[in-house]
Amino acid sequence: MKVLKVLKVDQPIGEFYIGAIDSRDLLEIATVDIREFSEGNPGEIDGIQRELSPGRLSALKEYVNLDYATFPTSVILAIDERCVEVKGIGGCDGLFNMEISGYEGDEDSLPIPLSETAFVIDGQHRLAGLIDRDHKKGPFEVNVSIFVGADIADQAEIFSRVNLAQTKVNKSLMYDLLDYAKEKSPYKVAHDIVVALNNDVLETSGEEKIDGPFYHRIKRLGKRTPGVSGETLAQATVVNGLLRHLPKNQEKERSKSILGFGGRREPRESWRDRIFVNFYREEDFLSILLIVSNYFEAVRQKWPVAWNSEEQGMILSRTTGYNALIRFLKDAYLELVDSPRVVEKSEFLEIFSRIDIPDEELNSEVYLPGSSGAGLLYRHLVQQGLKNSLSRQAELL
Repeated sequence: MKVLKVLKVDQPIGEFYIGAIDSRDLLEIATVDIREFSEGNPGEIDGIQRELSPGRLSALKEYVNLDYATFPTSVILAIDERCVEVKGIGGCDGLFNMEISGYEGDEDSLPIPLSETAFVIDGQHRLAGLIDRDHKKGPFEVNVSIFVGADIADQAEIFSRVNLAQTKVNKSLMYDLLDYAKEKSPYKVAHDIVVALNNDVLETSGEEKIDGPFYHRIKRLGKRTPGVSGETLAQATVVNGLLRHLPKNQEKERSKSILGFGGRREPRESWRDRIFVNFYREEDFLSILLIVSNYFEAVRQKWPVAWNSEEQGMILSRTTGYNALIRFLKDAYLELVDSPRVVEKSEFLEIFSRIDIPDEELNSEVYLPGSSGAGLLYRHLVQQGLKNSLSRQAELL
């Protein structure tokens, strides 16, 4: 038997209870019903839950062992009324003890073991991610919403409403909220660099100022900033591009920073693999900003028309072009340096001077929108820009 304290909630669909339960206890009583074709009749489909995503599950298993892990939203359960007894707690209005136990069955119905009493309506990935958690780190309580006696129709309605009504958080907004983060992480560093790039003024000559290559080009919240024109890139796009050059396993790095180990290197960590990793460990974020600014200023000088164009279909300063260019940054950087340092614009220009792609060809007809167009542009940059392009091209094939 499992016992937990719960509060009763009344909503139009009916009443349910909210409470908290240790994840280990919940795992002992929870079961899921994946929606799939019936074994007995391939023409029928049973169940309401989606299949577990291996990638999402792997990420959650790692996440739950981090020192700041949290699942603040409820796991939603349905429990057969025959397996539940709710008793009021004297002197505590609205607070109840909920006893969950198996059902022995009778002549009309099969028994229900304790291990199958709680059907998971929503939250199966979070729950599965907790299976292998290291509980030496302490308990991990899960807040639950429990519907007692909900039939399959009610369960399906709850599942579909929870998942269809939710709107995904805009990733640019999510990254922008890192302004409030106190600890260092690759996410935080990338965000801060994006903010600096978006406000970057290279120099001022008299009353004339020269804007940086990304000045007012980045949609901080993923949508156009009121009163600003010419924004061509979402913050999430720019941040994700920078993350490929910062330390791997960004969630682990955040956890290390909270514990004061942000400067500790990972085994086999190499700046040739992640070109900004040394700067990150040394908290030399200015060097990262200068390299990125110098690189894209060289891009702008090489292709001024394409970079500054707001014409529909031009891709260089949009997602397709940026994704190819930020990937090529590593190749260009490694060709120019023997050890980590700031590379000047003139050095990047030497590489771009070898590339024979005219401005007018940097459009969505030549380089299709999406990963295919970005991949094609990247290969062209490698083939023409690198002195060792044949060996690099062989690696790509």
